[in-house]
Amino acid sequence: MSTSKDVTCNECGGCEHCEPRINISFAGCGFLGIYHVGVVCCIRQYAPQLMFAKVSGASFGAIAAASVVIGISLGDMTSDVLRVCAEARKRSLGAFSPSFNINRLLLENLEKFLPDDAHIRCSGKLHVSLTRVHDGKNVVISNFDSREELIQCLLASAFIPFFSGLIPPKFRGVRYMDGGYSDNLPTLDENTITVSPFCGESDICPRDDSSQLFHINIANTSIELSKHNIYRIVRILFPPKPEVLSNMCKQGFDDALRFLHRNNLINCTRCLAVQSTFVVSETIDEHLEFDPQCKECKLHRQVSDYAKI
Repeated sequence: MSTSKDVTCNECGGCEHCEPRINISFAGCGFLGIYHVGVVCCIRQYAPQLMFAKVSGASFGAIAAASVVIGISLGDMTSDVLRVCAEARKRSLGAFSPSFNINRLLLENLEKFLPDDAHIRCSGKLHVSLTRVHDGKNVVISNFDSREELIQCLLASAFIPFFSGLIPPKFRGVRYMDGGYSDNLPTLDENTITVSPFCGESDICPRDDSSQLFHINIANTSIELSKHNIYRIVRILFPPKPEVLSNMCKQGFDDALRFLHRNNLINCTRCLAVQSTFVVSETIDEHLEFDPQCKECKLHRQVSDYAKI
């Protein structure tokens, strides 16, 4: 897999001078979204040279995708997920408590973190999976006329009937619900890296010790039939303890690291041995240098910083 691109070309879809750009897609997964934070952290740390042409997702995966496109800080992403999980856990009925309003919490966070030009940055690059209520068909939205419209689209993609509310929200005059019901892992083309917190056949996902041969495909998401995945499915709507969330985040980091190494996308193989130093907290240090003396890492960072100018 290659990410090289001719500097004379202004397009990213591939031409005679360029190889196809890589896309990435994040699966919908409810409170397991902390896994995506670990994946994004790893990519930013070890492969900042990756420039995704398109980023897609469903439900919380769509919110994670938007954060990648816009460049929201990992510290904000982490504290956001942990705060929502903490709000759910402190109630007697958890996330199903009448006093827990997931829609309100998501709206507050999106209003807080999305910049005024978020819709401009996301149009054409962010692809959000929605499920149309009246016929159950999948719809992918990739253009947004305003910041408010982008927020409405993300909230609609994460709306789970009865869990999020009784009446699905409207987007452009049509009612939609969680995109995970029709396409939980929208794959745009053959160059799409798929990310899922469920052990299965996605590009970046957990690799459990159990060697189950049976997989099921739920709304385009490959899930291995195992006790580990059953536990994960339960945790979609029932957030686990903070230490378990921390482990899920670290697992996302490690799984992404293995994928980058396997596909020769890693910056520096010399630093792989320190992957266990990654620790999730509410304020992840995005500028952490795993090995300040590593000349290879410094060179890659200089090239990456130059490319952003």
